[in-house]
Amino acid sequence: MGIELTRSCLDAGLVTCNEAAAVKFYGEVLGLPPAGELAIDGIGIIKRFQVGESTLRIVVAESEPAMKASTDGFMSQTGLRYITLMIGNLDETVAAVKASGFRVPVDVMTLRPGTRVAQVEDADGNTIELMEVAPD
Repeated sequence: MGIELTRSCLDAGLVTCNEAAAVKFYGEVLGLPPAGELAIDGIGIIKRFQVGESTLRIVVAESEPAMKASTDGFMSQTGLRYITLMIGNLDETVAAVKASGFRVPVDVMTLRPGTRVAQVEDADGNTIELMEVAPD
């Protein structure tokens, strides 16, 4: 027996202690529209951003987490290490990330004919893969 999806999308959540940098990266630089926020005692504030039919939840921790994830690139440890956004303006987005002072560990490159990618990082070192596929 498998799960019975009630929505055909995948939501994701990231934990941060740097609210200002997270809001700047996801809301301003990447331009994801805000989708509300919720404060939960003992956890922090969950800021939601709309990603098509999916939601990216940025959890601003109420207190410093006991451990932090590696910031040495997505291959530095096991676990959920990156998310991919399919976009139509790769060059402009990567330029905006660079201009805002965020890291671009993998600059724009051709992955295969008709598909270009780049990897950018938020202030906490979370990797966001940006992929642009040429229309058929």
